[in-house]
Amino acid sequence: MSDTAWSFVFAGRRLLLKSTGDGASVPTSQDVAGLLEALGPNAERFDVVLPALRGRDSRLHAVPDDFEAPDGFELTALRATHALLDKPFFRAAGTARQKIEWVRTHRFCSRCGAPTERGTGHEAMECTTCGQLHFARLTPAIIVLIQRGREALLGRSPHFTPGVYSTLAGFVEPGESLEECVRREIQEEVGVRVTNLQYFGSQPHPFPHSLMVGFIADWESGDIRLEPDELEDARWFTPETMPDLPHRMSIARALIEDFIKRVGS
Repeated sequence: MSDTAWSFVFAGRRLLLKSTGDGASVPTSQDVAGLLEALGPNAERFDVVLPALRGRDSRLHAVPDDFEAPDGFELTALRATHALLDKPFFRAAGTARQKIEWVRTHRFCSRCGAPTERGTGHEAMECTTCGQLHFARLTPAIIVLIQRGREALLGRSPHFTPGVYSTLAGFVEPGESLEECVRREIQEEVGVRVTNLQYFGSQPHPFPHSLMVGFIADWESGDIRLEPDELEDARWFTPETMPDLPHRMSIARALIEDFIKRVGS
């Protein structure tokens, strides 16, 4: 790889960016060569495949979580980079984060405990003793906008930013279809039944390794009954009464904006 390869350097969940006059950008290998050299073995390199950006290769590194960015650089939480980076770079940063997480958490075989190494025939970590292949973890989750005429059912977790409501979501369980997961999660979280499921779209969600699969569903029956371990509130909203909404980068926001566009204001 050349010195012009993009370098995705993570300190925990924070991405190292090069400060510019009007924002920040992903640095090149030449930009970070000095600081990585100074860190020596504390700067770990990951030789995994990352789709090329603008025809240039990429390198992935992890530095200690308490690393302090030198002058001319900044460390930014991955979510916050959405406002700083073009979409291809944000997507690439998310992919880099997931692949670093995969390699760091699969250094030993979960079957026999022996060390693993990069596989040759697959992008996998291969056990050096039993040959078991360990692929990057991917956790599917459903996210659903429930509609009832001109109303959409939105809820809020106690972990959300104050005032923000969002579409409902949950992880798919083993042996469960996506549609079965939608019906189960909605009934568990808010106590209603849904029908007429329609696929909306999907979005990689690298926090750290989910895939969000979006649906639109019609309310069928039932009143809101909260599962307090999941939600602190859920309500029906019209386009005119919408609360604070999730970040524009999210499929949740896309589902809500699609609903508003379809039913009109």
